[in-house]
Amino acid sequence: MATATLTVTVDQELLERAERLAAARNTTVSEMVERLLRIVAQPPLLRSELPPVTRSALGMAPPLSDEEVERILDEERMRKYGQP
Repeated sequence: MATATLTVTVDQELLERAERLAAARNTTVSEMVERLLRIVAQPPLLRSELPPVTRSALGMAPPLSDEEVERILDEERMRKYGQP
């Protein structure tokens, strides 16, 4: 598979957080970005493709706001890696 170079501009603090997270996971920021792009580029799953237990659980919990998701992720990163 051919590779290409992508230049992305991000906040310095975000890059530093990503570098710490990559080091803690024994990977690189480039590999994390590539993995993220692979995930978001996949077509969405159809409800019918989900396992039965997952299908039955849909809608049971209220949706989280972006701020709530970020707070939960930060708490988990602190718990696991000792840093947000």
